[in-house]
Amino acid sequence: MMTDDHNMVGKISWLSSIMVGGLALVSFSLSFEALKDLAVREKVVPENLGYLFPLMVDGAVVVFSLCALRASLRKESATMMRLLVVLATMGSVLFNIMHVGDSWLARCLAATPPVLLFLSFESLMYSIKKEMERGIKEARQEAEKPLSKEARLAEVKRLLGEGLSAVEIKEKLPRVSLRTIQRDVGVIEKND
Repeated sequence: MMTDDHNMVGKISWLSSIMVGGLALVSFSLSFEALKDLAVREKVVPENLGYLFPLMVDGAVVVFSLCALRASLRKESATMMRLLVVLATMGSVLFNIMHVGDSWLARCLAATPPVLLFLSFESLMYSIKKEMERGIKEARQEAEKPLSKEARLAEVKRLLGEGLSAVEIKEKLPRVSLRTIQRDVGVIEKND
């Protein structure tokens, strides 16, 4: 039953990641068109380079979010990167609003794509971070499990077969004392 639950959670994680990624892509696309049109209309960039302005503005949200994720995973401060994400998002919201007419409804609608880009991408980064942390935790727990005598002997024998000395095997099996490894090497050599 536990495996079925784990598989279901995995499927839900992938499905939600795909949907969040799709939402981010749609939001990016809508904001992209508005920013491109605004930049060309206001003669900020020539028409043939209009695509660069939205890549710069909305691309910054993506880049700074990834930098914040990296910092967070390395247990470094992500405050500056998160501030840059917020500033880039605010810039995108402002430019998207400036692209439309004077009605409040139009402005609210125009603000939606960059806000959803921010929210969806941050949600995706949060999910990735939690999955990576969970994987790291599970790997640590697995590494800390004591080896059975049979498993330890098999691993020592395998490493001896690779030409490693007892001291080198100790480096590969930090949970096992050098004395135990030396004893295992003696047993293995006696039996072979």
